Amino acid sequence: MAAEGFLYKEFAEDLSGQAKAVVPQDLLPEDQEYVYKTVHNFCYIAGEALANDTEHTYTVDQASIITQFIGEWSFHKTLDIIRGNIPKQYRDGIMQKIAFTIFEIAKQATFKGLPQEQMIGLVEHHVKKAYNDALADLMKRGILSQKQAQAAANQSNIDAMAKADSEALSNASDLKILKLAAFALVAQKLPNDKVTTLLSKFPQSDANVVLQYMQLDNLDKQIDPELLTRCLKDFQSTMPKSQTISVTKVMRQFSRNIKNTSERCMNSIISNERPLIAKIISAPNEYEKWNLSTPVLNIICNYIEEKIRDYKKKSI
Repeated sequence: MAAEGFLYKEFAEDLSGQAKAVVPQDLLPEDQEYVYKTVHNFCYIAGEALANDTEHTYTVDQASIITQFIGEWSFHKTLDIIRGNIPKQYRDGIMQKIAFTIFEIAKQATFKGLPQEQMIGLVEHHVKKAYNDALADLMKRGILSQKQAQAAANQSNIDAMAKADSEALSNASDLKILKLAAFALVAQKLPNDKVTTLLSKFPQSDANVVLQYMQLDNLDKQIDPELLTRCLKDFQSTMPKSQTISVTKVMRQFSRNIKNTSERCMNSIISNERPLIAKIISAPNEYEKWNLSTPVLNIICNYIEEKIRDYKKKSI
């Protein structure tokens, strides 16, 4: 296998879910669906090609980066095409050119060992060129007028989102940002469908901040453990409230799962976890001490149970 261990199907679902969580709600439902389905389809195709490439071998990180470039730019450019009023029958053709360009440029940059920062700039340059070339072709064929092509070319969702995120960060309090970062740290461990459900209840600016933090591999090392604990405790004011989840039921089930798991497994998990997580594992019946909201406790319990399942699989 060219990219052994690269779960491209799951990765495509994950990236599509992230797109679904932040797709602008002012779009028509069919346009919203087009955005995240396009992200999924191109990521799936690219991931499958990398996983089955018989000429080159990729690490999981390399395959993930290439696919993620395609996912991120598919999201931004589909929005540009929609807001630029490109006729629907020409959307797929433009997106295919862009996705193919990203795929080839990112692969070449990977072969040359370029650092990721250089790859980002290189990919962005070629995406803009491919997009503008496609618009020029439509104008040449008489499908778009010069005014229409220029209006579409002026669309830049990536710049608009960056500006909105910057304003959100500037306007938000330091404590709120820390809470969103703390949630992002927990969300990194969650299944994609749960992240999508939760983020759909956040203001879009907050959801964008969370997704930004989720992309950081070393986020846990950038937040002081004591501060993280405080943020999780305070997160009730930001976290979507659950009216159906019973904390007693959640923790009773979690306690049973802990009791039915070997001490060796639990010690292995505790040794690699942050203090708050370790405390919840060691004394699940004392959950009231931590003053965590039901949704946060549910997230943490699901995360730990996933760790237990992973441990048992590896032990078979």
